[in-house]
Amino acid sequence: MARMSVETRRDLLVQAAFRVIAEHGVEAATTRRISAAASMSLASFHYAFESRDELLAELVARGTSDELATFIAPLSPPSPSPESVDSGLIASESIAAGPDEPERHTEGAGAEQAAEWVLPADIGDLLKAGLMSYLESIIADPGRESAMITLAQYARRTKGLEHFAQRLYDRYYEIAQTTLEAAAEAMHVQWATAPSNLAPLVVAATDGLTLAYLSTGNREIAERIIDATVTMLRSHLVSP
Repeated sequence: MARMSVETRRDLLVQAAFRVIAEHGVEAATTRRISAAASMSLASFHYAFESRDELLAELVARGTSDELATFIAPLSPPSPSPESVDSGLIASESIAAGPDEPERHTEGAGAEQAAEWVLPADIGDLLKAGLMSYLESIIADPGRESAMITLAQYARRTKGLEHFAQRLYDRYYEIAQTTLEAAAEAMHVQWATAPSNLAPLVVAATDGLTLAYLSTGNREIAERIIDATVTMLRSHLVSP
């Protein structure tokens, strides 16, 4: 049997931790239980992570990185390389720079999708596409978002772990601000209200969207929340 790399061990343990927290809560997410869920020994856990807190920090980093990729995805053509998490950011910079950028070469199915891709003509449509992309990620993997919410609530009420909740929301605000700035640049419009001030409103909306869908599974309600959020954001644009 081939020896498993540290990176592979860490990835399997992170995925297992998301599942355990979603199903049983953070309190029950012991190193032993997470190791068992990942089909690893406890020794393997400590080979990959120094402590449970280090794993929780990785959950925050992994979860928010995935959410950034989800929100920014409508700004760029589909990438043929799933290994590149940051491809959306790279492509969005090229789009914003204009037509003089070098052609993006892709192969196979990725090339076909990229050829069909068109940047929305209106910033409202672009913002909605980003929020819809986020909703689709919740529908595809509700356990992950449930775990992120549970982790934030647990950290907030647990002495010594408050920084995890603060770190999580600071990152959420950064993601929202980055998305708003990238969208405005891509569509050649300006915000009348600073994106840093709009970011908490976007996060409040996505929190409500997440809780509403996880609690009811009602997609129609979730899409109405998205439409209301886009309408609100439109009101903060500089009038043409």
